[in-house]
Amino acid sequence: MYTMQQTVQAAASVLASLPLQCHLTLFWEQTEHSSSSFASAVEDFRKQAWASRRPVQMMMLDRTVLKTEATWKRSVCDAYVLVLGEGRELVRHADDPATSISSRLWNYKGHYIMLLLGSLGPARAAGLSAVSKTANLLMVQPLGVSVLVWTPRMFPRYSPPRLLHSWRNKGLRYERLRYTPKDNDLWNSVLRVATFDHPPSVVYDYDSLGRVVRRLGVDMQLIETLAKARNFTLEFHEVSHEELWGYELENGTWVGLVGQVHHERVDLGTCNLFLETHRAQLLDYSTPYNFERGCFVTPSPKPLNNWQSPTLPFAWSTWVATFASLALGGALLRLVVAFSSVQEPREFTSFSFAYLYVMGSLTSRTLNLTPHGPRLRAYVGLVWLTALILATAYSANLVAFLSVTQMSVPINTLRQLAGSGLRLGGHAFWKTQFRASIDPTVQSFADRLEPHVDLDALFEQVAAGKFALIENRQYLETVAAVRNSRGRSVLRIMPQCLLTYSIGLAFPQNSPLSDFLNPLILRVVEAGLVFRWRRDVVDYYRSQSADTSSGQDLVVSSRGMALNLNQLQGAFYVLVLGCFGACIVFLLEQLNSPRPS
Repeated sequence: MYTMQQTVQAAASVLASLPLQCHLTLFWEQTEHSSSSFASAVEDFRKQAWASRRPVQMMMLDRTVLKTEATWKRSVCDAYVLVLGEGRELVRHADDPATSISSRLWNYKGHYIMLLLGSLGPARAAGLSAVSKTANLLMVQPLGVSVLVWTPRMFPRYSPPRLLHSWRNKGLRYERLRYTPKDNDLWNSVLRVATFDHPPSVVYDYDSLGRVVRRLGVDMQLIETLAKARNFTLEFHEVSHEELWGYELENGTWVGLVGQVHHERVDLGTCNLFLETHRAQLLDYSTPYNFERGCFVTPSPKPLNNWQSPTLPFAWSTWVATFASLALGGALLRLVVAFSSVQEPREFTSFSFAYLYVMGSLTSRTLNLTPHGPRLRAYVGLVWLTALILATAYSANLVAFLSVTQMSVPINTLRQLAGSGLRLGGHAFWKTQFRASIDPTVQSFADRLEPHVDLDALFEQVAAGKFALIENRQYLETVAAVRNSRGRSVLRIMPQCLLTYSIGLAFPQNSPLSDFLNPLILRVVEAGLVFRWRRDVVDYYRSQSADTSSGQDLVVSSRGMALNLNQLQGAFYVLVLGCFGACIVFLLEQLNSPRPS
């Protein structure tokens, strides 16, 4: 009896260290094997709580109470005292394999005290799934004439509990018994990490046999730094490139990196993981350590056909105005000649000659024929002045279009992409992001997106001009820099991107690792190490992936570039078109000319 009283006093002293506003719930177990001392312990503890002016809510530990959501609602501070004998209902609730991880009712942030007064030992209690993820939990056990206080080890998972204090009847000092912060040492525990190759976040270095020698990248540098600081080792679990970050199957099961973390097959996951609300229902995220935007990579502008070169110096509106001036100019010339008081050369009396005269002026090849009257001279002078300006502007601009390869209009905005007709490819993750957007243009991408996980093959489709690919900007910049070679880009990152996403590590829900590692992650970010790691890995990846097949430097000739037939093919098309028109006119003249009888 004396030891039982000391057990209650030890537990009460722990509660004394908590603020008075903490909400206290006392669970007690009533079984057929419960003794009078067991009931006395419950009553003594209730009196201890009331004596400290702390309100206490008493509940019988049964299935109905444990599966009621109101039992576990969180307040500013929650404290739970469980007076346990055999603990059958607690074991069934806290370690039920039929209960999904996300739906198990338990307050992982609360403060717990377990009074182990019966057959339920500390090793079995510490091995319960919910208990093993609760940071603030003490187990007080009377054993003979001693009182033992245990706490579960967070890692390795399901390892034996640690003995904090042991008292005998004499010299009890309960003021030493407090919820203390966990130490910063994981005792060389092995943490399972899900990841895959995705530069520059994760870059694999392979040997000649295709085996992974080391893992580089911002994410790898971060977790290796955490491992050294917190004394744990890493065991990597590879995610297949058919699943990548993962997606939900029809039966509700998740695969990929998100699936491995959510179903607790690993202790954490990392590989450029965006923090977003849909995944937050399945995972716990760390403090963000990087930030990135989702961007589209599109085909680079293609060279325009060189037969269009003669038409490129003028815009379409300028060409319309020029041909309208030609049509009007020929008619006005014939009209001025008709009303002239001076006898003009006979050639001006023909409509065809009048149009030929004006066209000659536009091409700076006016026919050697001088008007006689002042009216015609004034009009022809005006035509010559206009033609001089147009011809000079055209010839000067034509040189540039013949010397430089002309490219099609690039895709710079989301609206241009929506109207481009390109197919959209990327991970299925982007569908939910497109649907959640308030921009109607972005929302329209959700129905057009074709989920792809083979990004390498998709890049080939982008280079061929069939697809646009959505991914994070750092990844696109790294891959595009490697693929764009020999001075001509085949991939182009669109300037207008989506909003910025935060990037963090993924933990199973309610994992104690989150609170354990977040302060250190914040210190790494504040030290600027992430930016240094990102720059180093991008340089490394580009150097390893550079095209070394060409060892010759490009030599730029100081001579002017000669125009080839391909560049001047437009001029020959104009000649062929003119010959074809002349043949049609000749045939019409032959059909309309009088036949000799």
